[in-house]
Amino acid sequence: MYIIYVNFLKEFLRCFYNPDIWIFYSHKKIVLKYKDTILGPFWNVINSIFLISVLSLSYFLFLNPDNFENFIYRLSISIFLWLFISSFLNESTTLLKYKVELLNEKKIDIKNFVCENIYYNFIILLHSFPIIIILFFVADFKFQLNLMMTFFGLFFILINLILLGYLITILSAIYKDIQKIVENLVYALFFATPIIWSENMVAEKIQKLLIFNPFYHFIVLFRDPLMNNVNEKFYESFFICLLLMIVIFLINLKLYKQFEKKIILYI
Repeated sequence: MYIIYVNFLKEFLRCFYNPDIWIFYSHKKIVLKYKDTILGPFWNVINSIFLISVLSLSYFLFLNPDNFENFIYRLSISIFLWLFISSFLNESTTLLKYKVELLNEKKIDIKNFVCENIYYNFIILLHSFPIIIILFFVADFKFQLNLMMTFFGLFFILINLILLGYLITILSAIYKDIQKIVENLVYALFFATPIIWSENMVAEKIQKLLIFNPFYHFIVLFRDPLMNNVNEKFYESFFICLLLMIVIFLINLKLYKQFEKKIILYI
């Protein structure tokens, strides 16, 4: 078990120490996907802004809130992060489907594909940061950024997603139904996570159930520092994500031992 643990970590660390492969394929994917468009990846930002506008208008018309500016800023941060997470997870289910040739030639292992996927989606997420900054200054919010905790939270989210992405990638190759399960689960969790609603809108019993929603904790780790709201809830989410990371890591060790070297047989 110890040898498996060391090898698994070594292979992941090798990906980070030699990022040229997955950076190359990520940039290639972006170029191919947006080569016929003028705005390129900014179309993702435009789609996000449209979604935020529709949700904000609905919120304003039907709920008539007192702190509408607060809601827009909070919603924008949550939507941008959610689209990043959902895109990464959904793409993880088909990640190996288009990499058969590279796997056959044993040029790249699966972990490089996972890193490619997270890097590609992270680049798309970075395109939304100017919008968040504009909203922060133009709308005259009375918030202060906690940049150190923002970067800390984002880094922790990325580590969790990489491990979760590896898990989904392996399972999707073995069990084809995983793709549909993940798609429906991601869709359902969008409404079960306080993105378009806040915790104080629901009963206390419902609030307690949020502790079992890992995506709620991802949102808290990213959103709360951007709203200078680092409190007990933030640290609670951190420890839950730490526990989640350990559990997923142990599951990945088992998958690595049993399936990674022969994953090509399942695709």
